Amino acid sequence: MLSDEQKKLGRRNFIKAVATVPPTGALLWKTSGMWPVRAGIIGIGGQGGVLMENAPPSHMRISAVCDIFPPNREKALKTAQERFDPNAVAYSDHRELLKRGDIEAVLIAAPLWMHEPLAIDALNAGKHVFTEKAMANSIDGCRRMIEAARSAGRHLQVGHQRNANPLYQEAYQLIREGVIGDVYHVRSLWHRNKSWRRAVPETDFDPSPWGYPDMEHLRNWRLYRKYSYGLNAELGTHHLQVVNWFTGKLPKAVYGSGGIYAYDDGREVEDHIYVTYEYPEGLTYTFSSIQTNAFDHFYEQFMGTEGTIILTREREAMLFSEGGQAAATELKTQAMGDAPLLEASESRVRDAAGSQVTGGGKSAASALRGYSKELEGFCRTIRYGSENLCDGPAAMNVCVPMIKAGESLDTGQKVDIPRNLYWT
Repeated sequence: MLSDEQKKLGRRNFIKAVATVPPTGALLWKTSGMWPVRAGIIGIGGQGGVLMENAPPSHMRISAVCDIFPPNREKALKTAQERFDPNAVAYSDHRELLKRGDIEAVLIAAPLWMHEPLAIDALNAGKHVFTEKAMANSIDGCRRMIEAARSAGRHLQVGHQRNANPLYQEAYQLIREGVIGDVYHVRSLWHRNKSWRRAVPETDFDPSPWGYPDMEHLRNWRLYRKYSYGLNAELGTHHLQVVNWFTGKLPKAVYGSGGIYAYDDGREVEDHIYVTYEYPEGLTYTFSSIQTNAFDHFYEQFMGTEGTIILTREREAMLFSEGGQAAATELKTQAMGDAPLLEASESRVRDAAGSQVTGGGKSAASALRGYSKELEGFCRTIRYGSENLCDGPAAMNVCVPMIKAGESLDTGQKVDIPRNLYWT
């Protein structure tokens, strides 16, 4: 465990190291001449609320909201009318939203099992699509989404927001420039001490026409196999995407173990998982997610022959050199504010943007900045053809090993991942 002094020293080291490498161009966008993309959003629970609160009005005008659950619609409509468009309209049927010729793009933050059908409907209707991660709940579903986007001539972006976080862009540049040498081991975790279960509201609303037998399944869809891959999809894919991105490699095999150990409450997904991914050229990545201890919360740690980079809570980065005393760092970007937003999503718990973590009494960068930047990037991709920060093929290549990890968790056996499963 690092002392405060080690953290301060390492933060300074990271900043110094960043100054020695060429800047990454991924987030260097022009600031003039932008006119907002007119958008709709489908699925406005926790994650949809985060997107709405962080979408930059200078780049996006949300004029339509859609959700099957009336309280979500009402809350989102109020937000849309106050932040984006006083004439925004709410829908219960996404097909009605997609009929609107003035809507250029659609954001999808519905449960995982609906990402594919909703995205394909939107693409076929001629809309650009931003869908939350994970991309889809099947490998074939990912392929169908990519093919639909290409057939429609529309942009498809998937919400792995770390791509748009300046911390991660700088850390990526350091690793690609060889600052920490050859990387043979990466480890990450996402640990919490709570059940992941949400309270079910008392309501007369019947969600069964939409595939949820009752409000328990609608509210706690992440706990049921029909709708979710559990911890590995909702949390683990964040880290897995970063490992693929930073190393330029894809897993060739995976072994997972875990189970329902603490919360025998009718859920169908594990409350503890431990997953090991084997990559080419001797790289091994390990991930754990547990729900009975929150120590260390969440981070990614890249261990190279000449140093180590640690990225914690999407808010600070630390660099350690081999061969000497541990030296850690926070890449301090411009403070963005720390107020929690609407209702926290499952991957964005409220404390992720809460307490100070930097030295000297200064606030770290907000972990939520990545959401704003990724949506800004999505709009710039539409308007100017700017780089798509996480396109369909990149997102599919996260889903493939995630789904195979699910097979390993089910069987307790190591699972090979043939190269031809990836989009290459």
